[in-house]
Amino acid sequence: MADKVLSLVGLSTILFFCVKLFKLIVIYLRPSRLDRFHHVSHEEGPPWALVTGASDGIGRAFTYELAANGFNVVLHGRHHWKLSQVRDDLLDKYPQRTFRILIADASTVACTPCLGPRREDKEESASLDFATIQRELDDINLTILVNNVGGGPVNPVCLPVWESPESKITGNISLNALFPLHLTRALLPSLIRHSPSLVINISTMVDQGFPLLASYTASKQFLMATTRALRLELQMEGMGDDVEILGIKVGRVTGARGCTEPVSLFVPNAETMAKAALARVGNGNHIVVGYWAHALQQLGGELLGLLPTWFSDRVYIDIMRQERAALDGDTKPAKQS
Repeated sequence: MADKVLSLVGLSTILFFCVKLFKLIVIYLRPSRLDRFHHVSHEEGPPWALVTGASDGIGRAFTYELAANGFNVVLHGRHHWKLSQVRDDLLDKYPQRTFRILIADASTVACTPCLGPRREDKEESASLDFATIQRELDDINLTILVNNVGGGPVNPVCLPVWESPESKITGNISLNALFPLHLTRALLPSLIRHSPSLVINISTMVDQGFPLLASYTASKQFLMATTRALRLELQMEGMGDDVEILGIKVGRVTGARGCTEPVSLFVPNAETMAKAALARVGNGNHIVVGYWAHALQQLGGELLGLLPTWFSDRVYIDIMRQERAALDGDTKPAKQS
């Protein structure tokens, strides 16, 4: 009897792996349909894309890839001088395109108390005004929104929740969750008006919850839940074919989020990652890993999830202990769990 059970478990695991592998092959062999969102408006001209976090890393790579595919691009970031450098270089490479700069600090979305009546002794909030952003972009034929801006806490990167300042946690959740949600809310009327259009939400492969990265992983999971909910809302309202909502999960990318590892099979550069993400659009994907080698890594993680929880938990804890030691120089003996 025990042998039959083990055989059944083994066969189920092999079948699970084969089905997953087949689905991966289909996803990464289908050609991109980015051209579906490249259409001219009689009133507002050529198509535009907005890329958040466009100063460097994957966001910057998105701007070049979209410009190469015929889109004018709005570059979002916090620092005008950095965006100006990107814009000037883009103009040199693509003089036939037009580029705009949008300055907004994504970590300053208004908290609930900030939205209430203003006290006389309270300073004016520096939070974002999404209605102003909406008006600023209302004159263009916006067909693509790439919610790329995001990241985890820094200095140090790996920190237990009880050691994390309130401002760091709040700013991180604003950056990864609240800003893309509110920006999408503000720009959806324009995207619907200029359909077919596309929203890409960039997440991470560790969004299922990793120790020492609580606010980062939780806020990225928030973004993926928003991705699914918004896709279903549009379907409910009969606009599922008008606006595609696509979630892209990303692994390690050299040049992104402080990663300085050399380029390898499992660590692509930002340009490769941006191309891989845009290659997934227009094919009815919902939430996928953008780069094929990262997808193989995730498949390994899913197989790990078939093992007892205590074992997979131990693996994740060991991974983050090593990560903390590498990133933060933590040489203290690890507390046993």
